[in-house]
Amino acid sequence: MSSKRKWDEPGDAEAPSKATKVDDGKTASEAAAAAAAIAAKIAAQYAGSALIGGASGLGGQKDPHDAEFTHDIDINDVRNRYMLTKGSTQQQIHEETGASVSTKGTWYPDRTKATEKDPPLYLHISATTQEILQVAIDKVNDLINTDLGPLVEDKSTRLREKRKWPEEKLPIGLETIRNFNVRAKVVGPQGQFVKYIQQETGTRVQIKGLGSGFVNQETGREEEVPMYIHVTGPDEGQVARAKVLTEDLLEVVKQEHGKVAQWLQHQQLELHQAQMQFAAYSAAYTVCILVPVFHSCVLCCTCPCVMADPHLTTNLLLPSSI
Repeated sequence: MSSKRKWDEPGDAEAPSKATKVDDGKTASEAAAAAAAIAAKIAAQYAGSALIGGASGLGGQKDPHDAEFTHDIDINDVRNRYMLTKGSTQQQIHEETGASVSTKGTWYPDRTKATEKDPPLYLHISATTQEILQVAIDKVNDLINTDLGPLVEDKSTRLREKRKWPEEKLPIGLETIRNFNVRAKVVGPQGQFVKYIQQETGTRVQIKGLGSGFVNQETGREEEVPMYIHVTGPDEGQVARAKVLTEDLLEVVKQEHGKVAQWLQHQQLELHQAQMQFAAYSAAYTVCILVPVFHSCVLCCTCPCVMADPHLTTNLLLPSSI
C-alpha cells in the first residue's frame, strides 16, 4: 500500500485550452479570415448582452440565469445596506415574494471612484412576472426606510449588561465620631480587611455612599445614600461567602465603635460635672464679694469663702459710708 497522503499526490495538470484546429490544407489568408469571423461573432454576442442588460439598470450585462423581469436598486449610500446584503434578509424576501435577490457591485465610501466595470453596490432583483417583481421592489424599499436605531452599539453598555454580576449591599449603619473614622475602620490598615475578603472569595468589595470617598463616574459625586459595603462577583456562591465575611467584619467594627462611644460619653459626663462644680464655686465666690455697699460690718465668718480661707476677712473690709 502506498504511504503517500492525498495532499502528497501531484495534482492533475490543467488541460490546455483547446486551440482552433487549422486544417493543414487551408492557406494562411483563409485561416485569418476564419479567426476574424469568430472574433466578430463573439463581439456581437457581447454587444447584444450589453443592450439587454442595459434595460435592467446598473448591472451592465444580463445574467443568462435571470428571470424575464429584473430590476436593480442602488444601495451604496443606503444606511441599512448591511441588513439588505445579508443572505438571511434576501432569503426572506424570496420566501415572501417569490423574487430572487442578490448583491452586486462594490461598496465605495466615495462613489465617485466607481467605474462602469465595477459599479457601486446594488441589489439585483429578478422575477417571473412584473407583479412579483413590484412586490419585491416594495419590500426592499420598506427595508431601506426601516429605522434600525444606532448602527454603532454602545460597547460599554453592552458589556455592563452582559457582565451583570450578582451583588450584595450591606449598610454600615455607623456614624463617624471623634477618634473613630468609620470608613478607615472598615477597610482596615492600608485596606487589609477589604483585600482579605476579596482574596478569599474572588469578589470585588467597595465602600460606597456618603463619606465613602467613592465617586460615581456618571454623576461625578458620591451616592446620596448612607455609607454601605458593595460586594459583587461572577458567582453567587462567591458573593454569599463574601457577605458572611463582611457581616463578621461589621460586627467587630460595631463593637469597637460602641466602646469608643461609651468612653466618649464617660468623658463628657466627667467634663460636665467639673463644669458644674466650677460654676457653683464661682457663684458662691461672687455672692461673697458683692455685699451691699451700705453694710459696714466685716463679712460674716459663716461665708463659704471665709470658712475656706479666714484670712479673707482682713482683705474684704467694706467702706463704712458711701
